[in-house]
Amino acid sequence: MESKAKGVALCAVYLALTLVFGLLPYVFLIPLLLASVTTNYKTSFVVSLFFGAVSLLYAFTGGSSIVAAAFVAQPWIPIVARLFIGVIAHGAYKLTGRLIKKEGKLKKLLPVGVAAAVGSIANTAFVISLLLLCMPSFEFGDTTVYLYAVTMLISGAIELAANVALLPPIAAVMYKIRERKGA
Repeated sequence: MESKAKGVALCAVYLALTLVFGLLPYVFLIPLLLASVTTNYKTSFVVSLFFGAVSLLYAFTGGSSIVAAAFVAQPWIPIVARLFIGVIAHGAYKLTGRLIKKEGKLKKLLPVGVAAAVGSIANTAFVISLLLLCMPSFEFGDTTVYLYAVTMLISGAIELAANVALLPPIAAVMYKIRERKGA
């Protein structure tokens, strides 16, 4: 059982990572996905909330896309859209781990890749869905949300590939550190 102090410290680390990774293209989700495969569903939920809040912060402080403008116009969208991403990815991680019977690297890392894929797809799907459902006539310059949805899907596919490629080796390092410390 994790102590409360350890849980708070982990959340602070994931928040700091989210702030840093938010400055990099296509890997913004990595800290949230990492939390979903290295902690429990409660921590994953808190980090999801951080992720949504940081998305909103970045929209207010420098976003120049239609998505940033939409997030500023409807500030609840980035938070609500991201609220359960960590829990969903955590569930996919746990379920995949239970389905694999043979012990070894496959049992450790395949669930991580599945969690990365499911979390990334859920993030893209929730954001696009909320924008299209709640702001269908929103425009930014000459671009509408409907037109920009294609760009968001392409970016989502790139983000999916990056998350699936990067999360398993990062998680493997985290697992080795945990094993060495006996945590």
